[in-house]
Amino acid sequence: MVMPSPCASSARLHALDGLRAVAMLLGIVLHSAVPFIAAPIPWPVHDSNQSLGMLMLVGAIHGFRMQLFFFLAGFFGHLLWQALGTRQFLRQRFTRIGVPFLVGMLTIVPLILVIWWWADSITGSSFMRRQMSNVSILRYPTAHLWFLEVLLLLYLASTALAWCAKYVDGTVYLHRMESAFDWLMRQSLKPLLLAVPTVALLWGGPMLGEVDQPGMRLLPAARALGYYGLFFAVGWWLQGQRHLLDVLRRGLAPYFVLALISFLILGACLGVRINRNDPSFTALKLVALVAASLYAWFMTFAMTGLFLRVAAQRREWVRYLADASYWCYLCHVPLVMVLQIAVWSWPANAWLKFGLVLSITMAVLLASYHGLVRYTWVGRLLNGQRRMTLSG
Repeated sequence: MVMPSPCASSARLHALDGLRAVAMLLGIVLHSAVPFIAAPIPWPVHDSNQSLGMLMLVGAIHGFRMQLFFFLAGFFGHLLWQALGTRQFLRQRFTRIGVPFLVGMLTIVPLILVIWWWADSITGSSFMRRQMSNVSILRYPTAHLWFLEVLLLLYLASTALAWCAKYVDGTVYLHRMESAFDWLMRQSLKPLLLAVPTVALLWGGPMLGEVDQPGMRLLPAARALGYYGLFFAVGWWLQGQRHLLDVLRRGLAPYFVLALISFLILGACLGVRINRNDPSFTALKLVALVAASLYAWFMTFAMTGLFLRVAAQRREWVRYLADASYWCYLCHVPLVMVLQIAVWSWPANAWLKFGLVLSITMAVLLASYHGLVRYTWVGRLLNGQRRMTLSG
């Protein structure tokens, strides 16, 4: 096995760390745009002005963002586990992931529920009433914090498997699995091969292309764990064979083109109104899920390869945004919703209102991060120890 030089490895980590921040920040863009689309998405505000272009934007981001995030989480999770060992890894992950999740469930989520009630009274929607119609502890929402819970479960599962492997002499099987993964990652059509288990996991989802309704209940569906766990596992294995990152730098243009074709096919399938009892529904569902799976995998690999090409060097502003992105994502939803409620009835262009909501949100979040988080115990909790410099 040919391993990259330390210098090359460091450059690649800068690229992937920046990409992880982009995946996080795209979530703020996505949530800022949701009210301006005409689609049955569970959200408390649906603006009086909507746009087809906004629907394309939301669909393009939603179709690959969290899949890419879990792919990168697996990569960095394996790297951290190798550096710390199982016990310290779990302790560090609980500090960085578990504590923010628990604090958010006690502070941010209750605030979001209050905003849902307010949205019902201001906009005339019945979002909160529908959510509260079947009240139970298992239906208590996790909102946008759901990914932290899934991450914790995947970390536990991966370390448990690693622990079990210590007591089983699986050297031969491990070598075969590494060889199989090496072969898979070198295939130009690896997204097509990975689409097979991806489609199987999407098949029982609540709607075409969706594995679950994330954030709307306390515990994720088992198929959601399997679905995001698949992307996580590929990232985890990739870190173990990091020389394969060079493979992802190649063939970016075909991957982006094929991602676009998959996206358009998925959009066409979603635009077809067919009753589930219609004989052709199963065929339509299969085509839609294959398209959704291919779009997610093509974009995951293409975006990774793109950043490996253009963002390998350390840049301080990118490093800053990478650190800030976690705080911004954790705290953005209440602010975004309040601003959306404030502008929902304005007779203004949807893109103008979207830009206003997003700009104010990012300005407030970045200012709060720099002034209240970056050099405080909160910053140490989220991103680790940091020393103040003249440049900040």
